[in-house]
Amino acid sequence: MVRTVRDLAFGMVLLVGTSWTGLSLAQEGAAPEEKPSAPPAEAPAPDAKPQTAAEQAAAAKAEQEKDEQAAAPAESAPAAEKAPNPEDAKAPGEDDDFGHGGQFGIRVGLVGGYRMVFRYDKSPYCAKPDLTKLPKDQQKFCGHAGPLAIDVGLSFAPLDGIEPFLWGRFGLSGESETNTQALVMVGAGARIYTMSDSKFKIFIEPAVAAELEKGAGNALWNYGNLNPEYKTDLVFHLAAGPQFDLAKAFGIYLDAGITTGILRAIHSTLELQGGVQLRVP
Repeated sequence: MVRTVRDLAFGMVLLVGTSWTGLSLAQEGAAPEEKPSAPPAEAPAPDAKPQTAAEQAAAAKAEQEKDEQAAAPAESAPAAEKAPNPEDAKAPGEDDDFGHGGQFGIRVGLVGGYRMVFRYDKSPYCAKPDLTKLPKDQQKFCGHAGPLAIDVGLSFAPLDGIEPFLWGRFGLSGESETNTQALVMVGAGARIYTMSDSKFKIFIEPAVAAELEKGAGNALWNYGNLNPEYKTDLVFHLAAGPQFDLAKAFGIYLDAGITTGILRAIHSTLELQGGVQLRVP
């Protein structure tokens, strides 16, 4: 009997526990989800005070200025520096064209040199005659400094690299060694330029001329009834040197060369010349 009562009590406890668990689960499933509470509504702003026409105009102007400032780029930001232009880094005049195509020119130079003369039998003596010798035994080969002369050229350049010219050379004094008057030479030639469009250029100058001066009249040079022949001579000239243009219309030059005649005698002058040249337009 005791066992029966004990089994009955255990069964009642089990039944009560099962019923309580089911009731709790049912309440949880039926409970509604909590929603977040809505923020409290802001209190309505008090009614704005009516604006006058002047205040409305000022407010509109302030709004317009505000819009313009917003549209304009910020002035406080530093402007990006422009990349340097390679052309700006060049010295003024560095890229100027110093070619002389289409220009007329005039140049004047001072020339001097060393003369060498090889006489024919009828050529004028090239040194003071030796009165103890017959005319045919007089000195045949001579060397001496030539008188200074002025070189003048008139030119026109059809192209930058070539400049034909008319040429004259006029001695500043006669030549006592050959008993001749001051040198007179006229002819034509051309200057041929390298680097013709740059300030500094090199030129080669071939030319041909006629030598016109006559004897100076010293009777001693007629020793032995030589009757020397002061023929009009044919002269060939070749020189080369640098030219530096200070401007397109003005330059300076220096050249070295040789001038050789073949009719009166075989005579050559190793010469050095410096001068200036003007050009137009």
